[in-house]
Amino acid sequence: MAPQQPIRILVTTPIPPDILAEAVALSPRVLILKEEDLKEKPSLTGEIEIVYGGLVPEQWSLARNLKWNQVPGAGMNGLLTPEVVAHPAVITNAHMHARAISEHLFGMLLMLTRGLHIAYRQQLTRKWDSSSFTHGGLATLPGKTLGILGLGAVGSCAAQMGAALGMRVVGLDRDRAEVPDVETVYGPQRKDEMLAQGDYIMVTLPLTSETRRFVSRREFEVMKPGALLFNVGRGGTIDTDAMVAALESGRLGGAGLDVVDPQPLPPDHPLWTMPNVIISPYCAGKYPDYDAACGRIFLENLRRYLAGEPLLNVVDKKAGY
Repeated sequence: MAPQQPIRILVTTPIPPDILAEAVALSPRVLILKEEDLKEKPSLTGEIEIVYGGLVPEQWSLARNLKWNQVPGAGMNGLLTPEVVAHPAVITNAHMHARAISEHLFGMLLMLTRGLHIAYRQQLTRKWDSSSFTHGGLATLPGKTLGILGLGAVGSCAAQMGAALGMRVVGLDRDRAEVPDVETVYGPQRKDEMLAQGDYIMVTLPLTSETRRFVSRREFEVMKPGALLFNVGRGGTIDTDAMVAALESGRLGGAGLDVVDPQPLPPDHPLWTMPNVIISPYCAGKYPDYDAACGRIFLENLRRYLAGEPLLNVVDKKAGY
């Protein structure tokens, strides 16, 4: 019997050595390649069966044997190029940072509701001024309504946290009829109804043709006056100019943004200097052992691939997530 062909796996993203060793131990057929190997022998691109990380657009047409690409992250916008969508390879992503992103969301929320952004600015100038903090100016969360746009892994985790803090949670999602800790799940056609209820609105949406500028001028008009808005999905889901106008008019009470459009913001953009805006540089999903967590997902999917079992987190390339 002829020996079975090796399963060539191209690794283009950091992975802990112990996890890589476990991957190799799953089968004697597993053969790990690095980007340097392709540089030395470009013809290897046509022999790659699995990619952990990604290929550049021009490599996709050459990767004739590619069956599966594990992406070490959740967001797919910018990655689903025409070459990727047209290729028969299965794409899987990694959902393992919902907790970190949700904690980041509530960190920004608590900064604004408890005036910690003001206290920190005063600290920088060694100023002690309690007149900026009044009973009416600070808020507590129990009894408030949290509206979440997008009830995937992050949105569902944020709903759990909101409920644990005594908040009433409503949400919007295209697919889900019921989500734990969410009182009511609205479809996209009832977006205005959901937005009108939220004291705080969290956006966790992916960026697709359907969600681009999902929150724009009309949406700000139907929100509660003084509502706070938070975005950890993609910057393009919110119309930045409309958000700036809502903040300047006072219609929007404040914003916490881990993603923006354009990204990064130009140095002279008005969002930088707005006193009721918190901006973090697309870091909500970072936490210790991130590479190991991604690697564990890849390792489990590799085990499934070798066993002929369904893979986890398969991406719908046409839907965009």
